Amino acid sequence: MLLFIIPVYSSLHAQGTELGIMAGGSLYSGDLSPQEFGLYMEDVSPAFGFFGRFNISRTFALRLGLSLGKISASDADHGREDRGLNFRTNITEFALTGEVNLFKLGSYQDRGVMPYLFGGVAAFHFNPEAQFDGDYVELQPLGTEGQGLPGYEAPYQLTQLALPVGLGVKFLLNETITLGLEFGGRKLFTDYLDDVGSVQVNYLDVLEGNGELAARLSNPTLKDPGPETADYRRGGDFKDWYYFGGLTLSFRLQGNGGGGFGRGKGIGCPTF
Repeated sequence: MLLFIIPVYSSLHAQGTELGIMAGGSLYSGDLSPQEFGLYMEDVSPAFGFFGRFNISRTFALRLGLSLGKISASDADHGREDRGLNFRTNITEFALTGEVNLFKLGSYQDRGVMPYLFGGVAAFHFNPEAQFDGDYVELQPLGTEGQGLPGYEAPYQLTQLALPVGLGVKFLLNETITLGLEFGGRKLFTDYLDDVGSVQVNYLDVLEGNGELAARLSNPTLKDPGPETADYRRGGDFKDWYYFGGLTLSFRLQGNGGGGFGRGKGIGCPTF
């Protein structure tokens, strides 16, 4: 195993290792959005991150990163006062992604513009809260959709997997510094990023099984429900996503090669 690791590490080291930071924004789309995909500026929050990039060749790089952000949404901001839901959550994400450099604009080895696509796998942690009586309440322990009760789903997990996908562009300023601009979404395997799913819920079940607070936050606008009005579906068909986007700034470590970008003139397709 050691004989395998040493050549691989040496190859990565020779091609170019970068350390970088990201600063930008995070946002959400899902059951509390007017549309499944859209940019709603009132829901954008600051985000930042740290990453290491390992340039394996002129075409391909591996990136390991930590990203931190916050997402939120409220029915009151989108004309849905009839439903009255809101949430916020911090996002902590560890991601391993691959970057594919599409081509290079520039005639120098250490200068140029390089658009790229990226995709990979991530583990993220979230914990949705809702505003209630001037304070914020954690939603997952309450079981607002009957989680944990007979006939309902189990409580959702607060740490899950996601698939990051996106695109960006790198500006190779010199042999050391790379400035970037990127945007990417996360395909999730949960519909409870916002604590709102698409299952059928009975208000009286939640009230009796999980308590008054769970029932009130499950459907804040429902007053004095009877058997004929107690059934409802909180969310819709929109799947939950979260997004990170912004500027990146990375520095190539000295003495580990030129990053594998090679010499290109004009527009050239990177090769392995």
